Amino acid sequence: MNKPKMIILADIASLRVTCAGFKQIVKNLESKFDVVTVKFYSYVAKRNRDFNEYISANGFETSLPSASRRRNKLDCRQVIDAADIAALGNIDAVGLITGEGDILPVVNLLKSKGIDVYDINVYEGKYTYAYTGFIAVPTSALREGYAAPATKPAVKKAPKPDVAPVRQESAYVQEAKRIVSHNDLCNKYRRK
Repeated sequence: MNKPKMIILADIASLRVTCAGFKQIVKNLESKFDVVTVKFYSYVAKRNRDFNEYISANGFETSLPSASRRRNKLDCRQVIDAADIAALGNIDAVGLITGEGDILPVVNLLKSKGIDVYDINVYEGKYTYAYTGFIAVPTSALREGYAAPATKPAVKKAPKPDVAPVRQESAYVQEAKRIVSHNDLCNKYRRK
């Protein structure tokens, strides 16, 4: 019996997993799937030294992080590669390690082509319901000193006051009002 073929698209900046932890994830997946290849996104050789030998020994692909100052929640190259996989249609499953970006269009595209899509993460996210399944990553697989991405607690903002704050008038405005308000000035120029 042939196992379904799987490709893993892993944004290693969004899930700070160690190489040993990642190897364990792949080993667990290989009990159900034939993991054909893995592509790593946001890969920096100096920062991810523990992955260097593993990637070169297995012939996996890497993609350097984009030169953006803003932190992206989803790597657009990951989206493009997923679309290519959907177009080719020779893969049975895709494992996605992504940030918190809106991944629904990619998941729906892959599923519409008959490809199972699995969310690989520490905790189920807000879009996990759309995936075919969820593959839990143990926190022991994460880099030391790195906590799993926490869900952001709702921050209660102080209620806005109903009344607008009273602004202090400038000395010039106060003097102008005093001059205009005097009856003497108005009476002087009033027609009789």
